[in-house]
Amino acid sequence: MTSVPEQPGAAAIVLLREEVTNDPQNNRTVYMRIKVLTEPGRKYADVEIPYSRRNFTISDVSGRTIHRDGSIVPFTGKPFDKVIVRRRDRGKEQRYQVKSFTLPDVQVGSIVEYKYRLGYSDHSFYAPDWEVQTELFQKKATFKFIPYPGLLQLAHDRVGNGVAWTSYLPNGSQLREHEILHSSMTTRRTPNGYIDLEVTNMSPLVLEPYMPPPDAIRYRVNFYYLVGTKQEQFWKDEGKFWNKDVDGFLNHRNGVNDAVSQTVSSADTPEQKARKIYAYVTKLDNWSYQPKAEQEERALGIKADRGAEDVLRQHGGFHDDLNRLYAAMLRAAGVPAWMMWVPARDREFFQPEFLSTQQLAAEIVIARMNDKEVFLDPGTKFCPYGLMDWRYSGVKGIRQQEGKGTEIAQSGLPSYQQSMIQRLARVKMTSDGRAEGTVKIGYYGQEAMERRRDGGKTDAEGRKKLLEDEMKSWLPGDSDVKLTNAGNWDVTEGPLAAEFTISSPLAVGAGKRWMVPAHLFQVNEKPRFSATNRMNAIYFDYLSREIDEVHITMPAELEVESVPPNDDVRTEYAIYRTTQKQEPGNSIVTVRDLAIGGLAFSPQVYKDVKGFFDKVKAGDEQPVVAKAAAHAELK
Repeated sequence: MTSVPEQPGAAAIVLLREEVTNDPQNNRTVYMRIKVLTEPGRKYADVEIPYSRRNFTISDVSGRTIHRDGSIVPFTGKPFDKVIVRRRDRGKEQRYQVKSFTLPDVQVGSIVEYKYRLGYSDHSFYAPDWEVQTELFQKKATFKFIPYPGLLQLAHDRVGNGVAWTSYLPNGSQLREHEILHSSMTTRRTPNGYIDLEVTNMSPLVLEPYMPPPDAIRYRVNFYYLVGTKQEQFWKDEGKFWNKDVDGFLNHRNGVNDAVSQTVSSADTPEQKARKIYAYVTKLDNWSYQPKAEQEERALGIKADRGAEDVLRQHGGFHDDLNRLYAAMLRAAGVPAWMMWVPARDREFFQPEFLSTQQLAAEIVIARMNDKEVFLDPGTKFCPYGLMDWRYSGVKGIRQQEGKGTEIAQSGLPSYQQSMIQRLARVKMTSDGRAEGTVKIGYYGQEAMERRRDGGKTDAEGRKKLLEDEMKSWLPGDSDVKLTNAGNWDVTEGPLAAEFTISSPLAVGAGKRWMVPAHLFQVNEKPRFSATNRMNAIYFDYLSREIDEVHITMPAELEVESVPPNDDVRTEYAIYRTTQKQEPGNSIVTVRDLAIGGLAFSPQVYKDVKGFFDKVKAGDEQPVVAKAAAHAELK
């Protein structure tokens, strides 16, 4: 086999994949057999198994490489732990703990095989999530789940009995249930049956830029142990338990009234109170922001938070602790406040038919002021008032109702004005075509929060490099960039400002004319959507806006011959506007404004969305044309 007709150009193909989860025996086994088809496919020699060291162990790792001539090279090394970084769109990083090993001597045409066992505690049971669809075409894949046969004690002292699942599979694929017959001489861990699934010729998950999180759209099966069979009743019960837990936390409030009285005054408006309390909470220690090792060390010396009073006493807490304290202080100040439990939409969306709260990741705060509800998130480090971490915005989850009980609702979505980058450049062109001058940048809202969080994980030199590297990514190659001023790293409110000096090759000579890009920061911008067709929905992390102003002064031996026409492209979901004009003193000024006000688009409207961004790209690429002045010649 040298290619896959169903996936032309594929780097590799899965010939056989087998996964077996045996909950009575507390383990999961995985076997993979992969054929390497092209040079890029050799990367599948590097095996990385994501797992949590706290809950799982990896053992019985084995593997081998089989060459075209049938010779076999066994894997004799030892797997090791490491943290890997995977980048998504917009340069954001995701980190994973993995067990890693490399299969030996893998060549184009080789077959690689490996298998391993994932074990967990005798007192733990993990109904699996089958990722049926992967990035590779699969000739055959089989899955098997042997559930624990007895009664399970679940959260809130409930008893689980039996399993169920929610499946997202192509037509024709169906799970099968099997009963295991056995004698009366059995133990409580003797299985009563199992569920399996076999798929053949499974198409790969197509990865495209600006798409929903892969785990939310791939073919998959999510299992869960049953505590009830009706969806509406399940979420009603779960909401009741969660609501009781939240209120219990909020009502342990010794010291809360004192903290509120020292933070706000009776003359403050509700919003003034909310802002002052917000600032108070954001100054507490945020343990979720600390490295994992520090979190674990801290946990050894800290009692579990029973309520808001413990967060105050310990002067800190994890994300949800801080948000709960904020809600307790708002209530103490007379501002109505409730909690909401949401998923993280960089990984998944809330699926009510999947009867498990494991899909919910974090709690946020809802406050009512002036007959308007405001969604707030002081538990996210560097998150300014009125904003949320984008992962928790615009998603469905469970919220407390104004009276008693809970309901399924949707969190707010910040506007594009709350995630903005403004850039101002003043440069002079030298006689050899370089642009030299200064750049000022302001990061607002979500953009400031993201960079402050990244910068807070390093030292001053690391923060300097972070900003300089980003500036270099916008400019032509061989640019010199120096950060001259960057402040406000450690505050929550206000923009993150930065100033640079730059020297960058910019002009392109064409005879006695120069072509000078009018929009300095888009020189390296690639088309957002280059493919003719689209498989997946288009999905942006958050709404955003960019405003650029660039002043370019030409050398004395040049004069501006022409400037690009102005652009004004508008759709229901976005605006792109530019103005380019000459200024006195042999200069030009360009202003560019791009606002994205839509979050998700179906593949059916891909051509329209692509058409808008193609117009943006075309507008960004139009140059200023300069020619030799009448009294001078170009060198």
